[in-house]
Amino acid sequence: MPLPGANSAAQLASPVVAYFTTKAFDKALQLAFLAGGEAQKRSDRARIVLGSLHDLNPFASIKVTNHGETRIKHCVKYDLGGAWRLVTRQTDNTCTFLFIGDHDSTESWIAGHKGESIGVKECRLIRLPGVGSEYASRTVLVGQHNKALLEMLSIEAADDLLTSISPSLARKVWNLDGGCGPKELNELLALVPDPSKMELLRKVFCLLMEGNVDGAEAHIDLSLGRIEPVEAYDPGNILEVSDGEDVRRLRVGSTEYAEWMRAFERRTTWYDWFLFLHPEQETIVNADYAGVSQLSGVSGSGKTCVAVRRAMNLAKNDGAKVLLLTLNRSLAGMLQQLVDAACSDEIVRGRIEVTSFFELARNMLISFEPKNLRHYEDVTWKLVEHVDEIFREYYRCWANNHDAALLFPLHKSLNSRGVNGETYIRQEFDWIRSAVQPTTRDQYLALDRKGRKFPIAADRRADLLAGLLKWEVKMHAVGVIDYLGLTSALASHSTKILPRFTNILVDEAQDFGTTELAIVRKLVAPGANDIFLCGDVAQTVLPKHRSVVEAGLVNITRTQIRRNYRNTREILAAAYELLKANLHEELFDSGDLEVLDPKFANFNGAAPVALSATSLEEEIAYARTYVATHRQMGTRNLCIAFAGFSSRDVKEYADQCGVTALNGAYDPKTDHLVFSDLEQTKGYEFDALIVVNCCEKVLPAQDAPPEEGFRDICKLYVAMTRAKRELILSFHGPASKWLQAVSDTITMDHWNKFEVLDTDMIQGTPNVLSELDPDVQGASPLSLTGPQFLYTADALGLSSDAQEKLGELVDGKGLIRGGSGRRLKWGTVGSLVWDLNESRMQDGLLGSNVADELRSKLSQLRKVE
Repeated sequence: MPLPGANSAAQLASPVVAYFTTKAFDKALQLAFLAGGEAQKRSDRARIVLGSLHDLNPFASIKVTNHGETRIKHCVKYDLGGAWRLVTRQTDNTCTFLFIGDHDSTESWIAGHKGESIGVKECRLIRLPGVGSEYASRTVLVGQHNKALLEMLSIEAADDLLTSISPSLARKVWNLDGGCGPKELNELLALVPDPSKMELLRKVFCLLMEGNVDGAEAHIDLSLGRIEPVEAYDPGNILEVSDGEDVRRLRVGSTEYAEWMRAFERRTTWYDWFLFLHPEQETIVNADYAGVSQLSGVSGSGKTCVAVRRAMNLAKNDGAKVLLLTLNRSLAGMLQQLVDAACSDEIVRGRIEVTSFFELARNMLISFEPKNLRHYEDVTWKLVEHVDEIFREYYRCWANNHDAALLFPLHKSLNSRGVNGETYIRQEFDWIRSAVQPTTRDQYLALDRKGRKFPIAADRRADLLAGLLKWEVKMHAVGVIDYLGLTSALASHSTKILPRFTNILVDEAQDFGTTELAIVRKLVAPGANDIFLCGDVAQTVLPKHRSVVEAGLVNITRTQIRRNYRNTREILAAAYELLKANLHEELFDSGDLEVLDPKFANFNGAAPVALSATSLEEEIAYARTYVATHRQMGTRNLCIAFAGFSSRDVKEYADQCGVTALNGAYDPKTDHLVFSDLEQTKGYEFDALIVVNCCEKVLPAQDAPPEEGFRDICKLYVAMTRAKRELILSFHGPASKWLQAVSDTITMDHWNKFEVLDTDMIQGTPNVLSELDPDVQGASPLSLTGPQFLYTADALGLSSDAQEKLGELVDGKGLIRGGSGRRLKWGTVGSLVWDLNESRMQDGLLGSNVADELRSKLSQLRKVE
């Protein structure tokens, strides 16, 4: 064993010396490099050592510290200068890099990791975490206050731990819960006669209080001989040991080792999770599939990590041209950054194309139709208007264009059922285009509308097809397009779409509809490892038709990852309980992807909280105050997500507040706070996330069909599982019924108990699209005609009869019977409200039931005005 201070070349010259690194070391080295200045200089000295492991004595450039270290067995500390230390653990045949830091951080780390070591279990490296010399002080709420800590262990591990302990003592040990203190634990441990059993119990309970279940079970396995200390492992076989979740071997001289060294400057702490693959992830990354393969994984299982690493593996093949594809342009931007950071080999990187489906389709269309370059954007090149604004203008027949008037009967039918017709019909347009090609749209007339719960008669479906065609004409006329419009436009060039990639990997594959997947199929020739899909049906948020078989993807090899590696148990438990209680059975029965019951992560954290404020404006201000406080405490990346708002709304508000909106340009290295709608958070992760506006009429949306509310549940679930350590759900007025239903996993309280409001943060709320035509309509819904009013949210829930009377009698002109002065028609909704409130003279004209309905509905509107 190398002796501290000896530092002789002979000790490290053996060709069988195996070098290991841990996740904690890699992270500490990266933090030192990113800190710049003195810290970066010291990290450079450590990297000289790491780059010299092929030498007889890689530590020749540094000296062992003057003082030995006994808290970690076989520990050797090196002086990097400036009071910085490199901590290693060395035996005759092994050397493990454990930590790097200045004097104080090194002392703190060692004090909290007494007994740190590594072992081998079933030919795989295992970290045996150390614990402090005293009972671990709890820094987070672990959600175990009234629950036995040993219940966190598997039944087998708990039984093994209590073996050889008397029944009476075992009962006392079992009764320890998350509320116990150091005195209680130490008094109980003093009753254990066997010192080694006492120390094992201390380690296990300290690790369980930290939420480290895997670490606790590893120490139990070590005590039973199931894990062999690495120094006792057969030196002849040590080089055959596989990497573990927290430890890996540095294969000196390999391409992987060289890439690992080169990549440090390219990475940031945001990419920590790329440094180590968990065994089940690694198996999928390296697997060879006969053809199409599909990975189903729970939120936080590292599907994106697998997709990126698999893309890099495939790109190592000569002649490879790999496409890494996703639907969301924001997520595509993140994937681009990940590949740039993780792939240090320029030749390999040059073989990988990362893009969104929107950009891919747009570029292909431009190559087919170069003269239409300006027509394939989602913001008009003529007027700089967003596609959402253009659709509202089209749908509500503004600008003297009445092409959408044929949709008005269906709109009124949806109104009477309390459903926002504009949103529902626009989603139906997306569903149609995701299901059938433009040349075969007549199939829609009799198609089973899977995922859509409102029946639509054949004649109304014909109106929808006609309305969709007119919408596509409108988009082309103004120079704008939405992403499914791109898909439809691309379909007209179907015969020109030829294989251009050797491999395609699709992240968030559950968002791709049938027609989009059919295009993916055309872009790569059938063969080994041709298409790799990864997704989670529980994160399905878009109303689309999706059939992999109809898209031409057959004989799929399916794999799964059930373990969550991102979230704390508390966050995942709250998100999953909310999902399980509300997710529609149709998604559970999906033949393409599966809803997986996740295995919890290996660590605990603060319980999610739901906090109340007096208004949305105050919610946002409190959230931003909270962010400012936690930024001062060192929290790196935070997100405020807005329920009930679109990405357009949030982007506009973010610009107003001087905050980055979550899109493809977001850079976690510099953008420590971002605003986002719920949907755009997909694929990202944040140290802390706050969802504002979690109110009764927002989640679920009051103007959406209850039968399709599962999409809002999926959006909220997606956002909640982006939080790694802290999750806050904020509301004003009555909280969403979904929050109330999972109150046993979420703590309810008031914002003013958590934060002192910074009034400078009060900057209004996001603006939604105006309900009023700015060119011809007044400033109030009461100034509208009957037909105009029926397009607004205030008309939701009106009966068919009431809608007919409004459309017929409030015509924008008005009519008075000569002689009597009695009104027969009204110019505006406001004038009708006035007459209804003044007398019942008009009840005969309207019908008594309709008059009462309008009197009640419109009078409330007048009070609001």
